[in-house]
Amino acid sequence: MAKVEWAISPHTEERFSCVFDYQTCLPIEPIQRFLNYCRKRQLAPNTVSTYAYRLVDFWRWLESKSLNWYEVGLNELADFVNWYLLGGEVEAISENVREIVAKRSPRTVNQAVTAILEFYTYHTIEGRIEEKHFTKLTHGWGKRGGFLRGIAKSNPQKSKRIKIKEPKLFGGCLLDEEVAALANACTTYRDRLIIMLLRSTGVRRGELLGLHLEDVKDLDVSGRIRIVRREDNPNRAMAKGREREIPILFQRSAIQETFHAYLLEEYPHRAETLGHGMLFVNLSGKWVGQAMSLVRLNKLFDQLHKRTGIKAHPHLFRHTFATRMLQDNYLDQYVQQLLGHRSIVTTKDIYSHVLDEMTLEQYLREEEN
Repeated sequence: MAKVEWAISPHTEERFSCVFDYQTCLPIEPIQRFLNYCRKRQLAPNTVSTYAYRLVDFWRWLESKSLNWYEVGLNELADFVNWYLLGGEVEAISENVREIVAKRSPRTVNQAVTAILEFYTYHTIEGRIEEKHFTKLTHGWGKRGGFLRGIAKSNPQKSKRIKIKEPKLFGGCLLDEEVAALANACTTYRDRLIIMLLRSTGVRRGELLGLHLEDVKDLDVSGRIRIVRREDNPNRAMAKGREREIPILFQRSAIQETFHAYLLEEYPHRAETLGHGMLFVNLSGKWVGQAMSLVRLNKLFDQLHKRTGIKAHPHLFRHTFATRMLQDNYLDQYVQQLLGHRSIVTTKDIYSHVLDEMTLEQYLREEEN
């Protein structure tokens, strides 16, 4: 039976996922090779951890079927998906009852399929197994939305042969009045700066907590912050997307004033002596001066919810930022760069409703002229 354990590198003190066999207490070599490769590629730790847990589930299914991992084909993968969708309790189901009896979400199942495909792709490239035909080449219909969708085929791309349909859910947006209420409910300059930066940059929570003082050194002059991927942050915060510079496009003066007040009046001397260089740190208590953690950030939003009645989280600010940018007619490619999406397709998929509405409005204006 496979299980996930955490190990610590003696050289870097980095925590990473390992997959062991219960009986032998040894690493499961094919999985561990793949996870080590993912770490060398500098994938986000959360991504590597997700791969580990999903592959453990896959390995347990292989054991229950007495299958060797290198014998799996498309039919076996389809069997696993059905089994996994139902929580591992039922072997096969029909399409018309899939949604009713499913025990795992489509997103979780698709995560497992992605992990498995990446796992087999790696071992194929390494020459350990023959290529598995789990993917196919497909032609998409252009990259433009709305009325321009479907005009011309795009270049062929690989797509999964097996994928569970996921419902498209948009996380929603905050009203300007709600953002203002959250900022005004903050009791420290640090917390107010967090709210303002999230709204004005659309950064992810890991990117926010991973900011160093040197990343905001140009905030006064050029009104920009830098997003840099680092693996040695003391709070384990890490940028997920591209390294980039983000201009402050909203409330620049107010953000600069709050930034100054935070550094001059609140930033603890203890943080300077620790020498980590992190921007957001604990202001009081036992861990004063240490880098602010994700747990502390979540507690902040819990406290703001109690004070204002507004239930918000960092990613909701990201949706708000992107939606407002698109509604203000910024190019979707520019919004992609600011968000750090590797592909414009990601941006278009998440915010397709905004792009379609904009295209329709633009079309109607042109018709009127």
